[in-house]
This record gives sequence, C-alpha cells and structure tokens, in this order.
Amino acid sequence: MLHYFLIIGTISLWTAVWVLLVILAKIVDRSGGLAHRLGRRWAWGVLKISNVKVEVEGFENIEENDQYIFISNHTSAYDIPSIYWGIKHKHGMLAKKQLKYVPFFGWAMWAAGHYFVDRKNHRAALAVMEQVAMQMSANKDNSLVIFAEGTRSEDGQLQRFKKGAFILSLDTGIPIVPVIINGAHKAMGKKQRRISATTITLTILPPMDPGAYSAEKRDQYLDDATALFVKHYKPPQ
Repeated sequence: MLHYFLIIGTISLWTAVWVLLVILAKIVDRSGGLAHRLGRRWAWGVLKISNVKVEVEGFENIEENDQYIFISNHTSAYDIPSIYWGIKHKHGMLAKKQLKYVPFFGWAMWAAGHYFVDRKNHRAALAVMEQVAMQMSANKDNSLVIFAEGTRSEDGQLQRFKKGAFILSLDTGIPIVPVIINGAHKAMGKKQRRISATTITLTILPPMDPGAYSAEKRDQYLDDATALFVKHYKPPQ
C-alpha cells in the first residue's frame, strides 16, 4: 500500500504541473495543438512514474494525416495515458461529464480538446455526439478516441459495446480504427489498490470503412468490430 500511495502522490504532483501548462498552452495556441502535445508528455510521465511500458503494433495500418475514430476496450485507468501516449494523431477523448467539473483537471481536458458526455442523459449525450460530428467535420486534423464499452470492466472481460462510435462513423464517414489494449488490467484493475510494473500493448487494426454499412446495418458494424476485439484481446485469467 505504501508503494501504491507513493506512486499516486507522485502522479498527482506531476499532473498538477502539466495541468497548468496545458491550460496556458490553450491560451497561446487556440487550435489546441500545443495543449495536445503537452498532454502527451503528461501521459508519458504517468507511465514512467508507474514503471508501465507501452508497446504499439500496427502503425502501418493507419495514415499519419488521416482522420479516424479510434475505439478501444477499457479495463484500467492506465488505458487513458497508454492511448494518449501511444496514438500519435491529434485526438480528443470522449469522457464522462463528471470529469468536466474537477477543478483545473477538467479545464485541462477541455483545453486539450476532449469531449464530455452525460451517460445518464440520453438526449444530452446525443447532443454532444452531434457537436462532436460537426467539429470533426469542420476540422479534419482532429481524430477521436472512444472507449466503446462506456466504462471500465471490473474483471477485465470484454463488455457489450455502445452504439455511439458507430453511429458517429456512419454520420460523418470517418473510419473506425479498433485499438486493442492488452495488459492494462494487470497494471491496475478498476477496484485494485496496487500498481504493477508491466507492459501494455496497443494493437492498431486496419480502419473499418463505414461505406460498407448502411444506417440500417449499424448493429452489424458494431458486431463486426466486437468480433475483432474478441479475436485479438487476451483477457486476464
């Protein structure tokens, strides 16, 4: 427990510094590009402090300047810095609304280009997704990361995917790129009070073309993506 609290304390201090830098960066660069780059350095530091390494497979499957909707499984708080550091594209994440109101941290997330959704209010969530669609259509430099299950899995097993990412892909024509995260649950599961040194692997699969599906076949789109995660994800024993 001492080791756990030492790491958490160090991460908290590290985060406090970078939160202020990210907020200031948004003032200097309204596009959010500088804030995003600083956010990636924050993620690198969190991983370094925790002795958690990230390896990325499949960079050859995506183009550096193309726009994507990245979807991932979600088993650990370490999914966020792993994706943020491992995916080089400028991107925002879809996060729960409660984080928006965390002093400074929520402001930094906004400055870095993340989006906040109310999971309990379906109408509000749809409005946010419409806003995301408009912003992504207007700014082709921004990609998006969505944890398709909506919340962290407690036991590390895959949960049912939500439809939001697939509807957004069909509405905008932006391809979905599955990013399978293996090893994060070992680093720290949802209810664990320990942080284990380990290696997290991100496997980037080829983009899924929304043009191959109609709005009526969005469930098939979701099912096809789920099948890829079932094939490549290695749940904890």
